[in-house]
Amino acid sequence: MTTFSTSMSANVRWLGLTTLAILVIALGILLGRDAGRSVGPYLATVLVLILLVTYLVSTREYAIGNGELVVRKVIGSKSFELRGASIGRDALAFQGMTRVFGNGGFFAFDGLFYSRRIGLVRSYARNREHGVLVYLAGGSKLLLSPDDPDAFVTAALAQGAVLAAP
Repeated sequence: MTTFSTSMSANVRWLGLTTLAILVIALGILLGRDAGRSVGPYLATVLVLILLVTYLVSTREYAIGNGELVVRKVIGSKSFELRGASIGRDALAFQGMTRVFGNGGFFAFDGLFYSRRIGLVRSYARNREHGVLVYLAGGSKLLLSPDDPDAFVTAALAQGAVLAAP
Protein backbone atom coordinates (compact mmCIF):
# COMPACT_ATOMS: atom_id res chain seq x y z
CA MET A 1 0.00 0.00 0.00
CA THR A 2 1.13 3.51 -0.79
CA THR A 3 0.64 5.99 2.05
CA PHE A 4 -0.26 9.66 1.55
CA SER A 5 0.04 12.20 4.32
CA THR A 6 -2.46 14.94 5.03
CA SER A 7 -1.07 17.86 7.01
CA MET A 8 -3.08 20.26 9.13
CA SER A 9 -3.56 23.60 7.47
CA ALA A 10 -2.70 26.81 9.32
CA ASN A 11 -6.45 27.45 9.61
CA VAL A 12 -7.01 24.14 11.41
CA ARG A 13 -4.05 24.75 13.74
CA TRP A 14 -5.20 28.26 14.70
CA LEU A 15 -8.80 27.16 15.16
CA GLY A 16 -7.64 24.34 17.44
CA LEU A 17 -5.32 26.56 19.49
CA THR A 18 -7.95 29.31 19.81
CA THR A 19 -10.61 26.83 20.90
CA LEU A 20 -8.26 25.33 23.46
CA ALA A 21 -7.33 28.77 24.84
CA ILE A 22 -10.99 29.81 25.13
CA LEU A 23 -11.79 26.51 26.86
CA VAL A 24 -8.97 26.93 29.41
CA ILE A 25 -9.95 30.54 30.15
CA ALA A 26 -13.65 29.70 30.47
CA LEU A 27 -12.96 26.78 32.79
CA GLY A 28 -10.61 28.93 34.87
CA ILE A 29 -13.32 31.56 35.30
CA LEU A 30 -15.99 28.95 36.03
CA LEU A 31 -13.91 27.06 38.58
CA GLY A 32 -13.03 30.35 40.32
CA ARG A 33 -16.68 31.06 41.13
CA ASP A 34 -18.65 29.51 43.96
CA ALA A 35 -21.38 28.12 41.70
CA GLY A 36 -18.80 26.77 39.29
CA ARG A 37 -16.99 24.69 41.90
CA SER A 38 -19.83 22.16 41.98
CA VAL A 39 -20.55 22.08 38.24
CA GLY A 40 -17.07 22.95 36.93
CA PRO A 41 -15.32 19.60 37.35
CA TYR A 42 -18.13 17.76 35.53
CA LEU A 43 -18.23 20.33 32.74
CA ALA A 44 -14.44 20.22 32.42
CA THR A 45 -14.52 16.43 32.18
CA VAL A 46 -17.19 16.48 29.47
CA LEU A 47 -15.35 19.13 27.43
CA VAL A 48 -12.02 17.30 27.69
CA LEU A 49 -13.71 14.04 26.63
CA ILE A 50 -15.27 15.78 23.62
CA LEU A 51 -11.87 17.14 22.61
CA LEU A 52 -10.23 13.75 23.09
CA VAL A 53 -12.83 11.92 21.01
CA THR A 54 -12.62 14.60 18.30
CA TYR A 55 -8.86 14.05 18.11
CA LEU A 56 -9.05 10.26 18.17
CA VAL A 57 -11.48 10.07 15.24
CA SER A 58 -9.70 12.69 13.12
CA THR A 59 -8.10 11.77 9.81
CA ARG A 60 -4.38 10.99 9.99
CA GLU A 61 -3.42 9.72 6.51
CA TYR A 62 -4.60 7.84 3.44
CA ALA A 63 -3.40 4.58 1.92
CA ILE A 64 -4.08 3.17 -1.54
CA GLY A 65 -3.49 -0.45 -2.55
CA ASN A 66 -5.20 -3.73 -3.43
CA GLY A 67 -7.98 -1.79 -5.18
CA GLU A 68 -8.89 0.06 -1.99
CA LEU A 69 -8.64 3.49 -0.45
CA VAL A 70 -8.05 3.36 3.30
CA VAL A 71 -8.64 6.47 5.41
CA ARG A 72 -6.58 6.03 8.56
CA LYS A 73 -7.66 7.88 11.65
CA VAL A 74 -5.79 8.28 14.92
CA ILE A 75 -7.82 5.27 16.10
CA GLY A 76 -9.30 3.02 13.45
CA SER A 77 -9.71 3.28 9.71
CA LYS A 78 -12.32 3.20 6.93
CA SER A 79 -11.91 1.31 3.65
CA PHE A 80 -13.50 2.11 0.31
CA GLU A 81 -13.45 0.16 -2.96
CA LEU A 82 -11.71 2.06 -5.77
CA ARG A 83 -12.83 -0.20 -8.63
CA GLY A 84 -15.76 1.53 -10.28
CA ALA A 85 -15.03 4.85 -8.55
CA SER A 86 -14.11 8.07 -10.29
CA ILE A 87 -11.62 10.52 -8.83
CA GLY A 88 -10.31 14.00 -9.57
CA ARG A 89 -8.78 17.10 -8.09
CA ASP A 90 -11.18 19.88 -7.15
CA ALA A 91 -9.55 23.08 -5.91
CA LEU A 92 -12.98 24.60 -5.16
CA ALA A 93 -14.46 21.60 -3.35
CA PHE A 94 -14.36 23.17 0.11
CA GLN A 95 -15.88 26.50 -0.94
CA GLY A 96 -19.42 27.07 0.27
CA MET A 97 -19.55 23.88 2.31
CA THR A 98 -21.85 23.63 5.30
CA ARG A 99 -21.36 21.07 8.04
CA VAL A 100 -24.34 18.75 8.44
CA PHE A 101 -22.78 16.54 11.10
CA GLY A 102 -19.18 16.20 12.18
CA ASN A 103 -16.06 18.17 12.98
CA GLY A 104 -15.76 21.47 11.18
CA GLY A 105 -12.13 22.33 11.78
CA PHE A 106 -10.88 21.20 15.19
CA PHE A 107 -8.08 18.78 14.18
CA ALA A 108 -9.79 18.07 10.84
CA PHE A 109 -12.83 18.56 8.62
CA ASP A 110 -14.39 15.14 9.17
CA GLY A 111 -18.02 14.28 8.75
CA LEU A 112 -20.97 14.93 6.51
CA PHE A 113 -21.00 18.24 4.64
CA TYR A 114 -23.21 19.85 1.99
CA SER A 115 -22.54 22.22 -0.86
CA ARG A 116 -24.82 23.33 -3.70
CA ARG A 117 -22.25 22.32 -6.30
CA ILE A 118 -21.35 18.86 -4.92
CA GLY A 119 -24.34 17.91 -2.78
CA LEU A 120 -23.86 15.73 0.29
CA VAL A 121 -20.27 14.60 0.72
CA ARG A 122 -18.37 12.73 3.42
CA SER A 123 -15.18 14.64 4.24
CA TYR A 124 -11.96 13.15 5.60
CA ALA A 125 -9.68 16.17 5.36
CA ARG A 126 -7.18 18.25 7.32
CA ASN A 127 -6.38 20.90 4.74
CA ARG A 128 -8.95 22.69 2.57
CA GLU A 129 -6.37 23.62 -0.06
CA HIS A 130 -5.85 20.14 -1.57
CA GLY A 131 -9.33 18.96 -2.50
CA VAL A 132 -9.72 15.56 -4.13
CA LEU A 133 -13.23 14.25 -4.82
CA VAL A 134 -13.92 10.53 -5.01
CA TYR A 135 -17.24 9.37 -6.45
CA LEU A 136 -17.74 5.81 -5.22
CA ALA A 137 -19.53 3.20 -7.35
CA GLY A 138 -22.51 3.19 -4.95
CA GLY A 139 -23.09 6.93 -5.43
CA SER A 140 -21.45 8.20 -2.25
CA LYS A 141 -18.91 11.02 -2.46
CA LEU A 142 -15.72 11.47 -0.45
CA LEU A 143 -13.74 14.68 -0.09
CA LEU A 144 -10.08 14.16 0.82
CA SER A 145 -7.02 16.42 1.19
CA PRO A 146 -3.75 14.57 0.51
CA ASP A 147 -0.60 16.71 0.64
CA ASP A 148 0.30 15.53 -2.88
CA PRO A 149 -3.04 15.37 -4.70
CA ASP A 150 -1.56 14.57 -8.12
CA ALA A 151 0.34 11.52 -6.85
CA PHE A 152 -2.74 10.46 -4.90
CA VAL A 153 -4.98 10.61 -7.99
CA THR A 154 -2.36 8.74 -10.06
CA ALA A 155 -2.18 5.97 -7.44
CA ALA A 156 -5.98 5.68 -7.32
CA LEU A 157 -6.15 5.43 -11.13
CA ALA A 158 -3.59 2.59 -11.00
CA GLN A 159 -5.88 0.74 -8.57
CA GLY A 160 -8.98 0.77 -10.75
CA ALA A 161 -10.52 4.22 -10.37
CA VAL A 162 -11.23 6.34 -13.44
CA LEU A 163 -10.59 10.04 -13.89
CA ALA A 164 -13.68 12.13 -13.07
CA ALA A 165 -14.89 14.59 -15.66
CA PRO A 166 -13.93 18.16 -14.71
